[in-house]
Amino acid sequence: MKKLLLSLIAVLALTTAVSAQETTIGLKMGSSFRKDFGMELSAQTFINDINRIEADLGLRFRYSHTALTAAIGYQWHWFLFGGFGVYGGPAVQVGYTFWSDPGFFERFNLGFGAQLGFDYQFDFPVQVVLDFRPTYNFFGGLLNGGELYGFDPYVSMGLRYAF
Repeated sequence: MKKLLLSLIAVLALTTAVSAQETTIGLKMGSSFRKDFGMELSAQTFINDINRIEADLGLRFRYSHTALTAAIGYQWHWFLFGGFGVYGGPAVQVGYTFWSDPGFFERFNLGFGAQLGFDYQFDFPVQVVLDFRPTYNFFGGLLNGGELYGFDPYVSMGLRYAF
């Protein structure tokens, strides 16, 4: 009986510690393997025990342009063991590219896809994340070889502060 009570207390303490950190904010850096580099301000918050919303606002740089992007994803998150977790769900991305002369549809892009990833929550309020956001972009970059149009396999790594 004593072991059962101690096990129950340990599980309750672990669940409380994990669920106490419901919101994170931090920076991610990544690339879409299309000769660009990006940085994002990233925030996520749990809306219940396993679902959360993630919002990312970032800049992408390439030799011919700079793009401002915003992405939002709805995620299912599962804690596997310790502070290690895995997540996935649908995502939407919009972007605006700073070209010199093109029209609206060459500057604006809209993409739909998914967001998949792994995170690790340390015992202190820092989280490490690795995620993959494959997106198919409609519109965007129709000039200069269509750099922002089509499939965009964005991979990023980041650090977040949990509170």
